[in-house]
Amino acid sequence: MIIPPCRIGSRLTMQEASPSARRRAFVVGCDAKSNIRMMSGITYHLAEQGVQDGVFSGMVNLYPRAIHAWSIYGRAGWWKLKGGFGGRHGFKFTNSFLDAIWRRNLPVLADSRVVNNFQLFGPHFLRSYSSFGIEPYFYIDGTLREYFNGYSAFDTAGIDQAVIRRALVIEREGYENCCKIVVMSRRTATNIIQDYHIPQEKVCIVPPGANISERLLARLDDSSERSPRADRGRLVVGFIGLYPERKGLPTISDAVELLRHAGYDVRLHLIGKCPTEISERDGVTYHGLIDKNAEMDRFLRILRNVDVGCMLSRAELTGIALLEFLRMGIPIIATDVGGIPDIVELGAGQLVMPEISAAELAQHFARLVDEPHCLAELQESAWLRRKNASWRRVVRELNSVLNQPATAEP
Repeated sequence: MIIPPCRIGSRLTMQEASPSARRRAFVVGCDAKSNIRMMSGITYHLAEQGVQDGVFSGMVNLYPRAIHAWSIYGRAGWWKLKGGFGGRHGFKFTNSFLDAIWRRNLPVLADSRVVNNFQLFGPHFLRSYSSFGIEPYFYIDGTLREYFNGYSAFDTAGIDQAVIRRALVIEREGYENCCKIVVMSRRTATNIIQDYHIPQEKVCIVPPGANISERLLARLDDSSERSPRADRGRLVVGFIGLYPERKGLPTISDAVELLRHAGYDVRLHLIGKCPTEISERDGVTYHGLIDKNAEMDRFLRILRNVDVGCMLSRAELTGIALLEFLRMGIPIIATDVGGIPDIVELGAGQLVMPEISAAELAQHFARLVDEPHCLAELQESAWLRRKNASWRRVVRELNSVLNQPATAEP
């Protein structure tokens, strides 16, 4: 499904934004969810900002919709049945799925640059893209090797092993044939160069932005208002996440509980999914799931009351929630996994080890209360660097990559 510029949150058209001679460029993703939620909203927000800045023409969600979806659903059902009574998972990583979505979308994308947020192109695309005049690029949060390995105990636990092995082959073929591979972290860049044997000059690093519309943040950036100051003898910790176990919520809530029992005024504000046992604890305010498409103002109001964001992921390719704190000028505490160090460097905060205990985390929180100047310095640094976490910065850096000489291999 192609979303023209006027349909993704901006009245600006590509013709108004840039010279007519410029080659069209589209951001593409593949997700069954609504467009604003694709890959945590990355495809949507990147395209929205790119259209406003005259770099992209729009976005395409490759996932089949309406009548076009039925034939693929039928294939998926038969594929699962062939796997036995227990079924199989991971159909979207198969050639059958990839070829079906690209046959439909290649004509739409003819004579354009395609920036793929999905790690796979597939055999049909690789056979046909040059005949359609397409220049393929990647902009991904991590490789499938990182995803399958790092999330094996969580999101990818049920994916068929044969599918995984074949998907890694398809993935490498796409990397070999594309013009540039833009990744969101140094660790992913190293993984592509070392494990996929891709030339270093073909790989670029551009950390992502916060999935908050820049138009909504204009007043924040124009004001002199700062994040909550560290002079009130208390600390409000913020957590955003749909996967509380993987993102370390139990450890965070235990640390807050330890400090409250010790007499500290430390509170925890939660957005996303939360076990009932945690949401009912003293000092915890659970705001539930928030649809940022409909309740962005409420989401931002909650963040304005947070002193420090915290996420203790055991596996994380990037960590978009951390960027939302940073874009609001709020420092973060996060684990040193995946692309999180690259995110922290955009703003201000502290990296901790993935195996950190609740008692050890409580020491970090207590120090921010006992030595308020430390929190004040972190907050000031995060505020001054908040625009680093914007998609406007990402679009500018991606545009620079798109204008570099292509390094595609036959």
